[in-house]
Amino acid sequence: YFLFTFYGFVRLGARCELENNSRNYISVEEYFTLCRVNNLTDKKDMLRLSSYLHDLGVCLHFQDDSTLKHYVILKPEWGTTAVYKVLDNQTVKQELGCFTKENLKDIWQDGKYADMRDELLQLMMRFKLCYEIPGRRDIYIAPQLLSIEKADYTWDDRNNLILRYTYTFMPKGILTRFIVETHPWIEQQKLVWRNGVVLNKDQTRAEIIENYNQREIKIRVAGNRKKELMAVITHELEKIHNSYERLQYQTLVPCNCEQCEGSQTPYTYPLEELYKRLNAGYYQRQCEKSYQTVDVRRLIDDVMFQPDRPDKELNPQIAQLQNELERKRDESLTHRPGDSNQEEKPFMNSQSAMEFEKEIFISYAWDGESEQFVNQVDETFQAKGIKIIRDKRDLGYKGLIKAFMKRIGRGKCAIAVISDKYLKSPNCMFELVQIAKNGEFYNRIFPIVLADAQIYKPVARLKYIKYWEDEIKELDEEMKKVGAANLQGFREEIDQYTEIRNTIAELTNLLKDMNTLTPDIHSESDFESLLNAIAQRLDE
Repeated sequence: YFLFTFYGFVRLGARCELENNSRNYISVEEYFTLCRVNNLTDKKDMLRLSSYLHDLGVCLHFQDDSTLKHYVILKPEWGTTAVYKVLDNQTVKQELGCFTKENLKDIWQDGKYADMRDELLQLMMRFKLCYEIPGRRDIYIAPQLLSIEKADYTWDDRNNLILRYTYTFMPKGILTRFIVETHPWIEQQKLVWRNGVVLNKDQTRAEIIENYNQREIKIRVAGNRKKELMAVITHELEKIHNSYERLQYQTLVPCNCEQCEGSQTPYTYPLEELYKRLNAGYYQRQCEKSYQTVDVRRLIDDVMFQPDRPDKELNPQIAQLQNELERKRDESLTHRPGDSNQEEKPFMNSQSAMEFEKEIFISYAWDGESEQFVNQVDETFQAKGIKIIRDKRDLGYKGLIKAFMKRIGRGKCAIAVISDKYLKSPNCMFELVQIAKNGEFYNRIFPIVLADAQIYKPVARLKYIKYWEDEIKELDEEMKKVGAANLQGFREEIDQYTEIRNTIAELTNLLKDMNTLTPDIHSESDFESLLNAIAQRLDE
């Protein structure tokens, strides 16, 4: 059954791609709807399928990420292209990998990226390509663009714990991924460069340097908790190693004989060979520099805080340190919605955040039957002590229209009065698209469809697609008559029209499938069903 629905989904995906070939991503609610259309109705199966497609590389769906879980990226190459726009950007390169959200506004100003900046940035962090500098909000580092010059610092080379990894073939990116994973502990957030990093934790320092031409990574640790910090470092590197298929490498343990102990260039033994000796009952090994005999168990114990157990679980003595790193790392991945534009998204204290959770918006086309109906809804809700937020009353003089429309798109409850004029209005359709893009479309929208909205017949719905295609064509032809230097804002308009054209078929199909009740039924019942549905949503 699962395979059958999977192949059904693939056929549907191919069809959708033909119809809407510029769709790069869809909301998770749209994905659930596509599954239901193909008789996959259990949510667990839907998520299992998206996980399977994610693992295959067909699409991207990070189900456990608070930002990315709301979208299914249909074209992974869209995300990859966006990411490399940042890494290839001259300003970012000149700043040695340092960039801000303001930089991303310029880099991702194209319409196909502009509304997904938060998600694309989160994608970069998920791919271990960048991290936010702790204590410096909205400032990020892409380690692969850092200076190649080694940072300036002093190092006490007495009583160091040393470990070395050598690789038969060394893939690029091991150290940059390691830097991202351990960035909360970078010393002063300054001692990091393209081929190395110094970590500092609990009066213990670790220096990790990659010599790519020699195909090796060298680690040395000094301080009070050498073995614990070394264990966390090796644990993080092993996780990276395991992400590569059939990566061949050796872990080299330094000799502790009298001649080698304390040396920065001791003789080394492959860790795997030492374990083989132990398992075979041979507990002695000769140093090839001093020819002294050393104890195999002590060699391992000097650098490895735990035995090489099959389950690879961390020794309880270092679990706390590892958990602390993971907690700090997770905090840096926690999503803070929106960009830093305070005009569009002001700071909310706990009280205003609670009020935001209870906000009810209404999206409609001004004038005519639609506005008369909205006035009726508004009056009924006010009589029951419920405030509806609507643009004419709540936007205010000089209020930012686009920001207000995005606010509607993010709202927990949005009543949408759908009319023919609505479906042909750039502003109304922008609001509808925003509601869909912010996820949980079915749960957050409360539609009322007026009689002139032709969404119930396929031919009529096709006419709306044709309408937006004509709007795009007309605007595009007029733009060609004007110099490129004078088109500020117009490119964004045509991108918006294109997004509406690409989504209107799916959105109207979703709306026609909902039992929205007629306007007369709503009016005669004093909007009882609408009120109850919204009350239930607000209580969730």
